[in-house]
Amino acid sequence: MKAASLLLLLLFGSAWPASAQAPPDGAPFAVTFSDVQRLAGTYEGTLGGKYRIRLQLSGSDSALTGQYYYLSKGQPLQLRGQLNSSGLVLLRETVGADTVATGWFSGKLDAGPLLADQWLRGEWYNRSGTTLMPFQLQRMGGSARPTTAKARIGSKTYLMAFEGPVVTVPDASVTKLLAQCFSLESLIGQDLASLRAEQEEKRREGMHGGTERLDYAVNYNAHGLLSLTTQTTGTGASVWYDHRTQNIDLNTGFPVVLEDEIQPEKLAQFLALGQQKMQKITRAYVPEQDGFLSEEDEQGVLGQQFGLHSTQEYTVSAAGLAFDHPVSYDGLSNFVWKVLTGNFKVEFTHAELARFLKPDSPLRRLTQR
Repeated sequence: MKAASLLLLLLFGSAWPASAQAPPDGAPFAVTFSDVQRLAGTYEGTLGGKYRIRLQLSGSDSALTGQYYYLSKGQPLQLRGQLNSSGLVLLRETVGADTVATGWFSGKLDAGPLLADQWLRGEWYNRSGTTLMPFQLQRMGGSARPTTAKARIGSKTYLMAFEGPVVTVPDASVTKLLAQCFSLESLIGQDLASLRAEQEEKRREGMHGGTERLDYAVNYNAHGLLSLTTQTTGTGASVWYDHRTQNIDLNTGFPVVLEDEIQPEKLAQFLALGQQKMQKITRAYVPEQDGFLSEEDEQGVLGQQFGLHSTQEYTVSAAGLAFDHPVSYDGLSNFVWKVLTGNFKVEFTHAELARFLKPDSPLRRLTQR
């Protein structure tokens, strides 16, 4: 068994198909965050020389996550794997939340000086290892003027109280992908049948509680980028709200993950500027609370640190990006957390952000006229 096969066995708890012939390992090297980030991005090409696919990779430490879909189907398949010390990209394919592997990718990035020269090449194997197909995927540049400038957005209402977006674009495969992304099940974790049964049972029993409403708002829809926030409302011991913002490249249907858009060599500078902005917010916020916060809470608020975790939830607007920093510190009660949540939005103008972005980031379109 080759080294790549053994690594896949250790990584995924399932043997690499016996027929798999992994690319030969080169000279080993220590995998860095920069190495993984060089792989992050969107690729398009063929599987088996005839099936067109589009694939996105996101990187953190040496781990890789992502998804891909066949352009003919628009149904996402999940990817998880690793970049090993020989530069080999190893990915395990699954469907949705299922943990059973449906296939594996093994390949390497051939990186030329230009985007057009960057190819992810290797072989794909099916679950049983009986089918082997080569893949050849070219990196897609995200900063160029998009073929799709904006989406058409309609609404669909379920059971009178659950309103979700219907997003369509000229690319049929992307429209199919977005239909799944904004499906009722994806937004609230229930399909229509189970939601209807739950609502009917609550009416019969005279009960209240659980998820009761779904709404959405469009933050930005231009330059091939969509920023859309959904809000779920429910009741339990009290009324609760859950906000989720999705920022999507309309030319691929994939989410725009901020961590993957920053140049690794400029990450420290980006975080430092974010921390400066954070300190201004917290120092202004504490005096305004008029004694509501305890001394422990005040110190906790003043000690907030802007990091990559602060960028996981953000909205795009015509003015810039607003990062919704999640407040956390030792001793933070659930009641105070609810009060603090949403009050620490760190804002970057498009011009401020642009100097930290990778050259091919789709977020660079935000400065285009």
